[in-house]
Formats: sequence, structure tokens, C-alpha cells
Amino acid sequence: MLKTGIKKELMFFTRSFKMGGIIIAAIALAIASPILMKFSGMMINSLDNLNASDPENGVSVSISLETASDREFKAENMVSMDPGDFMSVFGDENLAPLGILSAFGDTTSTFLLVFMIITMSSAGGELKKRSIIIPQNAGLSTKLYVLPKFLVYPAAAALFSFLGIISAGLVTKLVFSSTFDLNILNLLLIALIAAVYDAFMITLYFTLGLCTARAGIATIIIYGGGAILSLLFTSFGADKFHPFALKNEAQNILMSGESDISNIMASGEADMVNIWGSIGVSLLIMILCYFITVFVISAKRVDNRGGEEINL
Repeated sequence: MLKTGIKKELMFFTRSFKMGGIIIAAIALAIASPILMKFSGMMINSLDNLNASDPENGVSVSISLETASDREFKAENMVSMDPGDFMSVFGDENLAPLGILSAFGDTTSTFLLVFMIITMSSAGGELKKRSIIIPQNAGLSTKLYVLPKFLVYPAAAALFSFLGIISAGLVTKLVFSSTFDLNILNLLLIALIAAVYDAFMITLYFTLGLCTARAGIATIIIYGGGAILSLLFTSFGADKFHPFALKNEAQNILMSGESDISNIMASGEADMVNIWGSIGVSLLIMILCYFITVFVISAKRVDNRGGEEINL
């Protein structure tokens, strides 16, 4: 029965271009960020070239201070700035990791929103339409109804986000080939973090959607609540051993400036114990979500439109 349930979810997931749309979204969001970063750097550098002809090699900003009550008083402050110091911030060596970081942010936010919208019918839509009644009467247990969903969709989100980050790294290496040293171990670790985080969020989404039979409300709560919880954990300094700590660790790895993961750990920029601990906590919460969902659905009673209520 489990094999049949997984096959049913895969067939439902692949039809009507659902899986194709999610794959396109994952890859497009991942590769767009490095390319946009490269174009941004090129535009900034072109502006720098225009200023290179300035014999003073500086930029002057004139600020005129004049009050309405005293027209006779005028002051002029001149501020000079070396363009080279400002333009170095937009060098390829800084923009390359920002490209992957931006791709990571899109993969763990916008991609999740696209995934949740596309899979609404599976995350509660069937319960809302009471289409579960016939399979239940045919002998399908609640556990076998829920388990395929918790296997197929979080795994799909993890796979596509993992491939998206890998694609972002390869595209970054391609467009920043002369200045960016791509470390495959760092890239794989960041891709793993994105995969676990997305699988965790999709598991929460299916838990809330199946328990309430309101996938639309679940989408709003999970997408908005994820951002709010992340900010709250950061604000209170709770950055250890929870799923939202994974995003901070990925950012630390990317912005450390080190290509060797061992050097990053030694410098304290990232904490491998926190990474693996947060991954373990995420997996445990995902398993707990499955049992909560089975319990809630089993305790529900569904109106079969005939005036008679039946147990699921």
C-alpha cells in the first residue's frame, strides 16, 4: 500500500506540469542571482571608468545650508572621497559570494512560496474536497495516506533546492572565473543546508495544511511565520541547534572569505557542531510532524455531504 501511495503522489505531482514548474523555478531563481551580480559589477565598473578621466580623481559633494529665517548666512561643506575605495566593494571577489548568497536566499524563500502554491491541492485540498472518503472506505489507513506525502514532497523540495544551489555555484564560477575560487565542499555543505531547511519548511506546510484542510492559510502562515521566527531567534541570540540557525551558518560560510572549510571552522566563522545539530533537530521535528498529522486527521470527522458523519 505504501508503494501505491507513493506512486499516486508522484503521478499527482508530475501531472499538469507541477513538477516541471517547480524545477524551472528552482533553477531560474538559483542562476539568476550570480548573473545579476555580475551585471551589477560591470555597470558599477563602467561608472568608475567614466570618473577615471577626472584629473582630481575624486568626487566632490556640495551641500548648501541655508535657513529661511536668515538668508544672509550661507555655508558650503565639501566632502571628498576616493572612488577607488568605494569601487573596491563592488569587485568580483566580493560579488561572487554575494551571488551564491542571494541564490541561497531565493531558494529558501521565494522557491518555497512557489512550491507551496503549486502543491496546495495535495496539502489539504483533498481533505477540503472530501476526496479522501472513498480511499478510506476502500481500506486506506490514515498513516498510509499521510506518509507518502511526507516522503515525496519534502524530498522533492530538498532535491530541487540542492540542485539549485549547485547550479548557482557552477554559474558563479563561470561568470566570475578569474576571481572566484569555488570550493566544492563548501558548495555541497551550503546545498545540503538549503535542502534540509526547505524539506523542514515543506513538512511544516503539509502538517498545517493537512491538519486544517486549509492549504492557502497554511501557505501564508508558513511563509510569513518563517521569516518572523528567523528574526526573533536572531534578535534574542538563539542561534544554536534549530532549523533557522542553518541559514545563518550558510551565510557565515559564504561571507568568511575562506575557500577551505577547515579554515572556516578554525576561525570560528561557522560552527560545524551547530550545523549538524540543527540538521538533526530539523529531522526530529519532521518525524514528530508526521505523527501529529496522523493523530489530528485520525481524530477528525468528515461530513460526507449526506448528513452523516464518518470517522477517517
